[in-house]
Amino acid sequence: MSPSFRPPAVPPARRFLHICYCCASTDAASDFFSQGVGLREVMRNPIHPSDGSLLGIDGEIVSGAAFLYDRRGPRTSPSVEVQEWVQPGLIGRPLSDPTAVGMQAVGFAVADPRTTIDAMVAHGATVVATGRSPWATEWFTLADPTGALVDIVSDPSIPAGESRFRHLRITVTDLDVSLPWYHGMGFLNVDDHIIDDGSFLGLTGVTEVSGRASRLRLPDENCEVVLVQWSTPRSHGRHPVPANQAGWYRTAVCVDDTRASYDEFLQLGWTFEREPREVELEGTKVPDMWICFLNDPDGVPFEFVQRPRSAFRPERPTS
Repeated sequence: MSPSFRPPAVPPARRFLHICYCCASTDAASDFFSQGVGLREVMRNPIHPSDGSLLGIDGEIVSGAAFLYDRRGPRTSPSVEVQEWVQPGLIGRPLSDPTAVGMQAVGFAVADPRTTIDAMVAHGATVVATGRSPWATEWFTLADPTGALVDIVSDPSIPAGESRFRHLRITVTDLDVSLPWYHGMGFLNVDDHIIDDGSFLGLTGVTEVSGRASRLRLPDENCEVVLVQWSTPRSHGRHPVPANQAGWYRTAVCVDDTRASYDEFLQLGWTFEREPREVELEGTKVPDMWICFLNDPDGVPFEFVQRPRSAFRPERPTS
């Protein structure tokens, strides 16, 4: 199927800013990712009422968020945006079936996976799968205390006791439809892979497995998006809605000018969920910023966030 939009001359997205994790307790989630995965809470947006239309919810919402980074800090690392939902409350369960379409997991690279896994299990995680992926010699998938999935991969170059954001893993319906969308956003090809054994992601109990994966990254950093299409058994469903859905829900990418990118994308046939809006992160040092939302072909929400390149340190690409 050919996309109904045209790619921009200069794709706008430069790096991941944050990946949103929806939960019922900021404190519990922050403790898990800090003590289990080695992240560090840098700033917190306190619980407060706001206009829910920003996130596609009618009426007033009450929520707050904490932002957790790896040891490189906010000028280099993406963050987990831990969003606590008070009103409306959290709904649903995180995705657990690897063939279910949507945001499946966030991955971290560590030098010693077993030490990290022991820490995660000590803080309530459960090992879901282990094995060798087509692109990583050691791979572990765990469910955190709420059921949200976290991938741990081995990388001996990471300093002992630290972790690095490695990827956002998304199950898609059709790679041939998804890839033009991601390329138009600014994602660059890293590698493509054939999957004939899904046990490293917890896909077991089936007699035949086949699928494809494409690894992509944005130009200013090494954190990847891993898009997985399953053929046997087939990818199914659509990314869950609404915004207070439990687990990994949406992600933000940095752009130079949100309103200019929005206008250009509209002219090229792209579809947005809402018009750009200026927002304030109360309780943080982050300046007011323009944001807007659009969904990938499977309904995974992406957010354009206007942040200058000068706010970040460049990261040398890795293979």
